[in-house]
Amino acid sequence: MTKYTADEYEIRVATTEAGLASASALSGWDKVEVKVKQGRKKAPVGIGSRLQEVHETLIDYSGSISGWVQESGLAGSGDELTAFGMFQQGSLTPLYIELKNKTTSSKIHLCKCKGDPAVSIGSPEAFVTWAWDFDFEDINKS
Repeated sequence: MTKYTADEYEIRVATTEAGLASASALSGWDKVEVKVKQGRKKAPVGIGSRLQEVHETLIDYSGSISGWVQESGLAGSGDELTAFGMFQQGSLTPLYIELKNKTTSSKIHLCKCKGDPAVSIGSPEAFVTWAWDFDFEDINKS
C-alpha cells in the first residue's frame, strides 16, 4: 500500500476528470493510502505434479483517505465529509481524485472512486476524525 501525506501532497476532488483542473484543494486531511493489487491465482501444473502455474485475474484498486475536521463544520457544505458523500442519500456519485505533489507538481488521478465515508464524533477537543474507504476503476500519472 502506498501512503501519501498532506505535507507532501494536495488533494482535489471532482465529479469529472476535467473538473479537477478547477477544483480547489481540500484541507483537513491527513493521509491517503492507495493499494493496487495485481490479480493472480496459483493452479497446479497437472496430476502428480507439485509445481504450480501463476494465472492473472482481475486488478483490484482500493484506497483510504482520513483526516480531522471541527465538529462545528459538520453541518456546513463544502467540507471534506460533503465532498466524499457523507450526506448523500441517493446512488453513489463516482468521484475523481487528484493527488498533486507539492514539490514536483506531478499528479496522480484516481478515477471513478466510490466508497464508504465514516466519522467518529465525540472528541473532547471539538474535532472529529473522518475516513473514506473506497474502490476505484483506473489510475494514471502525469
